[in-house]
Amino acid sequence: MPLWRNARHRFRVAAVVPESPDVVSVYVTGRHLDRLPARAGQFCFWRFPGHQHWWLANPFSLSAAPDGRGLRLTAKAVGGASAALRDLPVGGRAFVEGPYGAFTSLHRTRPGVLLIAGGVGITPVRSMLEERTSGDVVVLYRVRSEADAVLLDEVRQLVDQRGGRLHLLTGRTARSGVPPFAAGSLHRLVPDVTDRDVYVCGPPAMTAAVLAGLRELRVPARQVHAERFGLA
Repeated sequence: MPLWRNARHRFRVAAVVPESPDVVSVYVTGRHLDRLPARAGQFCFWRFPGHQHWWLANPFSLSAAPDGRGLRLTAKAVGGASAALRDLPVGGRAFVEGPYGAFTSLHRTRPGVLLIAGGVGITPVRSMLEERTSGDVVVLYRVRSEADAVLLDEVRQLVDQRGGRLHLLTGRTARSGVPPFAAGSLHRLVPDVTDRDVYVCGPPAMTAAVLAGLRELRVPARQVHAERFGLA
């Protein structure tokens, strides 16, 4: 299936856009992308032949909702492969395997939704915000500082367009002494959390803390959808 799909779509790098000193977005185009069964929130394995070894593939979420014309990934330079994306040649080939993942609006069960992201875990959340789905939206975005908030301007604009609320949670927990995702903190920020679908994407430790807080608040398991961002 991946070989057939790539032969059909002929993916190419359309643009490479630095978002900050250590974050880059890669735009990929191709043929018949309106027939690619991709949804906001999903991820793909990406290879860039000629730029790195063909057997090296990296999982990156779609950072924009698929529109039938192109795909976008956004990555932070935390390793050699992600740092090298900045030097991708425009027009170069891309090999895309996927999409994968159930972190999509297809699993919504409630009218309202709470989207929780940590660091670069904002990328699938940002793409989901672009979907034209109904319901009240609240976003909790956890970063060390505002300067570390990837795609923050885009997220703010999309939340505003949907009439939602964005809480940017900054600072170190050790200094504040208040865990941002403890049950009390979650309830204070989102009093009706038990009536919402909750999507969580971030580093494993953050995701585990959020899930523990949701369990303490007795948010039904069917309303909780989690994806962990980890680095090999």
